[in-house]
Amino acid sequence: MNVQELKEKLKQAGVIDVYWSIPGHLIPGADWWLEQNNDGTWIMYYQDERGNKDIIKTFTSEKEACEFFYNYVTIRYEKAKPYIGKGKDL
Repeated sequence: MNVQELKEKLKQAGVIDVYWSIPGHLIPGADWWLEQNNDGTWIMYYQDERGNKDIIKTFTSEKEACEFFYNYVTIRYEKAKPYIGKGKDL
């Protein structure tokens, strides 16, 4: 899977756009981020409302990064969905 396929799969899974940010779909204020570093590696992290980053994992390939990101984000989104928009911290 590449980032374009990841974007489509996340949308098909119903994960709201403001919950995630990937190359080509940059959403300021998103919770979950996937970025490619200058050295070609990939990094996934959580970013809180103050901009602090909590690195989840780094990857050597886009395929591995996208597959992990999809699984990680969709699982967490399903758990958080009942609380989204209700002002509750998770």
